[in-house]
Amino acid sequence: MKSITNLFNLLTLSCFLLMFSSTSAQISINGKNCIGVWKTIDDETGRTKSHVEIFKKGSKIHAKVIKLLDPKTLTDNNVKRFEDVICTKCPVGHGKDEHLIGLEMIWDMYESSDKWKGGSILDPKNGKVYTCTMWMDDSDSKGNTLMVRGWVAFFYRTQTWHRIK
Repeated sequence: MKSITNLFNLLTLSCFLLMFSSTSAQISINGKNCIGVWKTIDDETGRTKSHVEIFKKGSKIHAKVIKLLDPKTLTDNNVKRFEDVICTKCPVGHGKDEHLIGLEMIWDMYESSDKWKGGSILDPKNGKVYTCTMWMDDSDSKGNTLMVRGWVAFFYRTQTWHRIK
């Protein structure tokens, strides 16, 4: 009887651990992983803007700018080097007057069904913070196209990001 009780306890513990591990943040949806470096394309201008690194921080997904690419960013900010671009419009606590390179622009995303959601995204151009949702483009079987949406209420913008190999 004692061995049956021990077996039952072991099975209960195993089931609990399995349930707990499946509810932790995941980086892969339908076998497609969002972790890595992505080239961002501005949805309004079609211009390549930057390289963003998506990474896991604790149990959540975050992203930061690692490289700026659009020469218009230099003229808009009246600087000669991308390293000198400062986020003057960013809110306090989210990059205000900090260098744009290295700035965390997406934070606290978690996996839910076939998307990452529940986090926020910062638009350094206007300094606004939006609710964020990300998902892999279904038409890309290799997982090299990521859709990134920032939204508030019924208003949203969606950018297409491309994985850098």
